[in-house]
Amino acid sequence: MLRKVLMVLGGVVALLLVVVLLVVTLVDPDDYRDEIAERASTALGREVRLDGPLRLRLLPNLSLEIRDLVVANPANFANAPALARVGTASVSVAVWPLLRGELEIGQVLLRDATLSLVTATDGSSNLDGLFAEPAADPQGEPSPDLSRLSLAGLTLENVSLQTFESGAGSPRELRIDELNLGAFRAGERVPLSLRVSVLDGTREVQIGLSFQSGLRVASDLTRIELEDARAEFDMPGAGIDGRGSASLTLSLSGESALLELAGLLAALNLDGQSLEFRAGEALALRLNDPINARFEALELDINGQPLTLSGGFALGDPLTAELDITGQSLDLRPWLSSPGPAEAAGESSSSEGGADFSPLVGPRVSFAVTLDELVMADDLVLTEVKGQARLVNGVLTLDPMVAQGLSGRFTGLVTVDFGAAPPQVRVNPRLGGIDVQQLIGLLSPAAPLRGLGNLDVDLRFSGLSATEILATLDGEGRFSLNEGALLGINLQRLIDEEMTASNLASIQQAFGGETPFRSLSGQIRAEAGVLTLPELRLEAEGFGLSGAGSMDLAAGEIAYQLDLALGQALLDRVPRALARATNGRIPLSIAGPISRPLVQVDLAAIAEGALQRELQDRLLDRLTPQASSETASEETESESEGRQRTGDLLLRSLLERRERDQPPPEDPPGS
Repeated sequence: MLRKVLMVLGGVVALLLVVVLLVVTLVDPDDYRDEIAERASTALGREVRLDGPLRLRLLPNLSLEIRDLVVANPANFANAPALARVGTASVSVAVWPLLRGELEIGQVLLRDATLSLVTATDGSSNLDGLFAEPAADPQGEPSPDLSRLSLAGLTLENVSLQTFESGAGSPRELRIDELNLGAFRAGERVPLSLRVSVLDGTREVQIGLSFQSGLRVASDLTRIELEDARAEFDMPGAGIDGRGSASLTLSLSGESALLELAGLLAALNLDGQSLEFRAGEALALRLNDPINARFEALELDINGQPLTLSGGFALGDPLTAELDITGQSLDLRPWLSSPGPAEAAGESSSSEGGADFSPLVGPRVSFAVTLDELVMADDLVLTEVKGQARLVNGVLTLDPMVAQGLSGRFTGLVTVDFGAAPPQVRVNPRLGGIDVQQLIGLLSPAAPLRGLGNLDVDLRFSGLSATEILATLDGEGRFSLNEGALLGINLQRLIDEEMTASNLASIQQAFGGETPFRSLSGQIRAEAGVLTLPELRLEAEGFGLSGAGSMDLAAGEIAYQLDLALGQALLDRVPRALARATNGRIPLSIAGPISRPLVQVDLAAIAEGALQRELQDRLLDRLTPQASSETASEETESESEGRQRTGDLLLRSLLERRERDQPPPEDPPGS
């Protein structure tokens, strides 16, 4: 495609030269407009129309200016935009050097021109058949020779290349705003400057590029050099700008073209974050299909943090790359917390209007990462990071991922689907010796636990911000902690100071402090950001806890229903009536803010349990036959079940009566 585009541009220039030669014998070109157009049509294989005036000057050189030139499409593309439209074109040729076999071209100007490339659904193009392939010469084609060619200069202004694809909507457009090439002779350095814009379907500028260099071309076209090339570009809509410099050498003498970049330096500014690339050695790109390259020790600097890249890439469809990234430290906090362009402009930062991850959907990339330190958040610093990752169809997979962090060790699997909006994340970590308080503190300002433990969970969430994670967190797993503490709850104080028969009903207090424990274990389930602990078991000095509860991390709320089981030493310290009423098991309700929950004793459960035990004891006394042990041992199984059913019916009747006899609650004052 590029070859044909260059051939079309060269054909336009050649057309101008042909016209100049024709008018040597044609005094007034307007008188021979039709003949000139016919001969030009024959040369290009397309209909050529000259809709504007032709101006001819003989001195000091033979020069011609053409306005409103149109090159039409073939018949099967009759409804498509014309292949080429030229607003103004001018060229001049020195006559006397032609007699010596030399071609001295004056200043060439091409202004307000548009080249439209149209591709149909069957893959055919309006370029097909434009230039017939020449018949093979058994003696080989002669090598090009530019040694006898000179050009005073070349200027292009507002020259656009538009590409149309069936079903693709608006065309893509590359516009040469301005190109200036100085006086050209083969083998000599020629100044070159260029300004280019890439436009979308609404003709808004998506990319702006400016370029300056020295151009040197070998007379046989086997070597083209851009010396001390410098470029700057800007992507206004994406908040990206950058600059680069290098010396480029294109070698065309071998079987495949080779492009070498020496002294490569590229710097990018991505919405306030900086990236800088340096190549200590020349980078070689083989211009095969696809273009590919291998490199070693490419220096990458991210916000002042040096990394080393080795590997290779191929600019095919899709783009593929293999990278090996090593470094001492990488801080990702600016990238994870910085707002996107829409958010910086005051627009919504929701998933629908957040960062655009579409560039990550196409490439296929695999890479290995080795870092001494990886900073994810203020309280999350991973060390000894090693991982293998791949990006395929927009899904980033890190497996395995190994690191030290949160006072323990992290291993596991991480996947991020950037093709979804917002990104879908799955985390399957296996954590050993992790500081649980730090781990929970990453998502919530107050953590209800302290201690080192093990965690094996499979979690899923949407989005990359804390708000999105908390709102969509789902999954399950198990945990176990040793020698830790429940924070915000002092159960020992509850036992020591409040466990009396007289003030049991007044226990409703927010306790500070903590409750040390020997072990804490259970399951974890997460749904819509709410963590549920369905099987909580705690063992502490002199007592234990069991039950279930939940933590709403987004709301900062906690809710537990627990049984406090007193050990014998503690049970001996409480009043006999309380010990008999509770049988050593006290139901607790813990609810409220995570940082300062409210502890309450479930009096209804205590009363019900005490009444059940009392009734059971009395009913058993009444229903047990006063017979000898031999008679009792001969009781049938059916008689025992009947007695049990009778006792249950009586107990249920008494409980219902107890509920009916309770006075209704008083209305609060002022109601």
